[in-house]
Amino acid sequence: MRAGTESRHTAPPPQAGLGAAPAPAPRHDPRVDPPTKRDRRRLLGWLALLTLTPICIGVVLWAAIGLNGNYPTVAPPVPRGWQSVAGVYASFSVPHSWSLQQFMSDAAGDVYYAGASGGAGESVTEADVPPSPHAALPQIVGTFLGGHYRVLSVKGFHLAGAALSWHYQFLLDDGKKGLGTMAWVKTTESEVWLVALPSSATTERVLSTLTVAS
Repeated sequence: MRAGTESRHTAPPPQAGLGAAPAPAPRHDPRVDPPTKRDRRRLLGWLALLTLTPICIGVVLWAAIGLNGNYPTVAPPVPRGWQSVAGVYASFSVPHSWSLQQFMSDAAGDVYYAGASGGAGESVTEADVPPSPHAALPQIVGTFLGGHYRVLSVKGFHLAGAALSWHYQFLLDDGKKGLGTMAWVKTTESEVWLVALPSSATTERVLSTLTVAS
C-alpha cells in the first residue's frame, strides 16, 4: 500500500438464501381485498351472535320468571283465549295472540307483551314505604307508553292483596289514551305497575287480571 492512500473495501451484495431477511407479506385489508376464509368465519360468527341474542334474552327472562326460587308467585285469572304472564310478586293475563317483546323486557322485573289489539307492560320494584299517587311516575311508565304523556285522572280502588292501589288514565302526545294500575304491596314491600295501550275494552280487561302475591 502506498503512503497517502487509503484501503477501500466494498462489501459484496447479499445473496438470496444466505441470511437475507425475507420481504414482509402485504397486510390483508378486508375493506378492499377479496374476503379470505377468516373473513367469512368472522362474518358468520357475527350473524350467529345477532341471531341468538333475542333467544338469549328470552332464556334469561324465562329463567328469572320460571326459576325464581323462594320468591312468591301468584296465578292470575285467565279468560278463555288468553294466556297467563307469570311473574315474581305479580302476574297478569293477555290475549293469546300477544307475544313477549324481548327488547322491552328484562330479568330485573319488567315484562312487556303486545299484539295487534294493543300492548301491556308490568314492572315490579322494591318499595318499603307507601308511594303517593301524585308523585312523579317512574320512567318505565313512559317507556311502556312509547313516549311523552300526561296524567288525565287517578282513582283509588281495591285490589286484593295490595295495601294501596290506583287506576290511571294517560293522554299521549299523538292523542291516544293509555291506562295504568299501580299497586303497593306491604307484605312483599313491592310497587307494581301494569301499563296498557291503547285505552280499550281489551286493555281494561288486561288490567283487571292483575294479581299480586301477599
